[in-house]
Amino acid sequence: MNLSFSELALNSGLAASTVTRYMNDKSGKLSVTERTLEAIAVYSGIPKNVFPGQRRLPGFGESETVPYDDKEDERLPDWVLAAIAAHKGNRNGIKPWLMKSWALDQLGILPGDVLMIDQNRRPKAGDIVVAQLTDLVSQRTETVMRRFDPPFITTHSSKMGPGRPETVDDDRVIIMGVECGVIRPRH
Repeated sequence: MNLSFSELALNSGLAASTVTRYMNDKSGKLSVTERTLEAIAVYSGIPKNVFPGQRRLPGFGESETVPYDDKEDERLPDWVLAAIAAHKGNRNGIKPWLMKSWALDQLGILPGDVLMIDQNRRPKAGDIVVAQLTDLVSQRTETVMRRFDPPFITTHSSKMGPGRPETVDDDRVIIMGVECGVIRPRH
């Protein structure tokens, strides 16, 4: 990214010394917190525990999107919870999901956005979908948000760069739902 450690920290919303102090530590006694790693991952678009330039394999690492659970996740502001409830109404199969990656930033979907996903809707070309990618060897599964360009799902990201299209085959790649609304909470 052509940034100094201080610039990386500041751009990630951290104190400039947070990263430089750790990187310059010769004693090996300092460590980096999960909060620091998460802030850098959100800013850079590079998942935690993945070096820049490495291809992230499906099923290895944290999912790019997760269902929102107000009992486990950081509680969203009341107006966001009211918007989620209003959007769901009395419809079945509408669930809020939290976007955690930059995979769709060119389509206006940013980390921290809440996407309302309709699990009953059939995807059409150009829809944003939640999909599961399974590594058939290890049987590990990763949940992602992608654009549906039949028969593929694709990323659209300036931060992550081009991603390999994945063929939707209902075995290794399964579409779980279609986006039907976006809520952008900002603290």
